Amino acid sequence: MGVQLPPARSTGTTIVGLLFNEGVLIGADSRATSGSIVGDKFCLKLHYLTKSIYACGAGTAADLEQTGDLLSSNLRLMELNTGRKARGIAALRIAKQHLFKYMGYVGAYLIIAGVDFFGPFIYSVHAHGSSYKDPYMADGRRLGSGSLAALGVLEPNFKMKMPLEDALDLLKRALMAGMEADLNSGNSYTYAIIRKDGFEMKQFNIPPFCARIPKQLQYHCPPKATRVLKEKKYEIMNTVTL
Repeated sequence: MGVQLPPARSTGTTIVGLLFNEGVLIGADSRATSGSIVGDKFCLKLHYLTKSIYACGAGTAADLEQTGDLLSSNLRLMELNTGRKARGIAALRIAKQHLFKYMGYVGAYLIIAGVDFFGPFIYSVHAHGSSYKDPYMADGRRLGSGSLAALGVLEPNFKMKMPLEDALDLLKRALMAGMEADLNSGNSYTYAIIRKDGFEMKQFNIPPFCARIPKQLQYHCPPKATRVLKEKKYEIMNTVTL
């Protein structure tokens, strides 16, 4: 009979990262789904690793939370033992070794981004442990359901050493493209600006196509507002059995 393969899981999300002249930008939508059910409309998909290194996650929510906590604690222990700030390659190596060990059964697909001694960086890590480095990426090119639409905006418009205003506008347009084209992404988006001297996060920004449309009519009818066309009365007899 052979071995039955586990069912494929869709990593429904949109995560984006790109470099700019002062650092790196990362962003993600906020919709968490279970199949066709929206489980959480405002899920934070940006994970703290160190003060200058953060990660965006696509995949299984529980695995992402645990993997983020594992990376954060190991990097903090490394900083305490060495007396130096953790570097991006260290976060990448810990993530790769952990995920490769579980052969993809830990459903964590990550974009690890930040600024270290060597400057800004972005790494993509697959759940099986493979990785690559690029100046821009959306869902690691393969990870989330909104990646193709987001990449369609990033690839023709990205330039090296972009100013913050242009890079932020490109990030927002890429996120909104992924959210609009994918039913598993949406509701709002969160983005973070990571520089050498600090970190700034803007949470749960709602794009126009996700905003709730105000009601055009008054749907609560007052009493006796409905006209009675026909009325018929019935005599009801109560039967009591002793």
